[in-house]
Amino acid sequence: MRYVIENEEMKVEVDSFGAELKSMQDKQTGLDYMWCADPEYYKRTSPNLFPIVGSLKDKKYCYNGREYEMGQHGFVRDMEWSVERQGKEEISFFVESNQETLVKYPFAFAIEIHYALSRRELKITWNISNRDTKKMYYSFGGHPCFTCPIHGEADKNGYGYDFHMDGDIRYYKIDLESGLRLPKEHILKLEGGRAVFTPDFFAEGAYIVTGNQTQKISLCDRDGRNYLTVSFDAPMVGLWSAEKKNAGYAAIEPWFGRCDDIDFSGTLEERAGGNVLEAGESFSSAYTITAE
Repeated sequence: MRYVIENEEMKVEVDSFGAELKSMQDKQTGLDYMWCADPEYYKRTSPNLFPIVGSLKDKKYCYNGREYEMGQHGFVRDMEWSVERQGKEEISFFVESNQETLVKYPFAFAIEIHYALSRRELKITWNISNRDTKKMYYSFGGHPCFTCPIHGEADKNGYGYDFHMDGDIRYYKIDLESGLRLPKEHILKLEGGRAVFTPDFFAEGAYIVTGNQTQKISLCDRDGRNYLTVSFDAPMVGLWSAEKKNAGYAAIEPWFGRCDDIDFSGTLEERAGGNVLEAGESFSSAYTITAE
């Protein structure tokens, strides 16, 4: 079921399935900043990722001497969430572990995601709780995909990312067949803090940007005007689009975790970029989407 929050400037829609942000529309211009989830290209708009981000080696992990299977990005994006509270400009969704999730992920957890609209800014807050009696190992993140281009162009060539920083961006590539991180570090050259989309910019899949290199990334049009900004406190971010299909979106994904390395052979506790909560502990983080 879709729920609406709005103010005089913006209208936001969130679906209870996956607690997924589906629309962020400018009331004056009619522009929807969120990808339309056309299944010909990518059927989702902004899935929430937990308890893993990306892919596991061989689609499985080992914990406490047992093997567990799990698909890409975890499972909460495919769960029905309940609405905890709703106001005109804010709404909170809640999900918790159950018998089905324990088969795939042997930890008792609870997650609240809160959406709060203020003028042209949407703040998304994650509250994750370990309800178990043991340490909980997990990753999480957002996967918002934004409309690109926005002026009716045939493709997004000439648009780009503004990283709001000096220097260049270090990143890793993903093996397209397995979805795992390749070991070589690459450099994305920036001009004035920006990287411009070319026809093959996303041809090799997602960019994995680690190491807290930036906490703010904007999308800019062919005139160099920033039209949307994502600000976050996550230590890494994924940048992605299905470029081979000329898809009309570009993603900016704040992550607390990432896919396994292509040569990884360790346990859940040893996964790179993972997080730990002691029994009874909670963790909170937020990112914002600002329509310029």
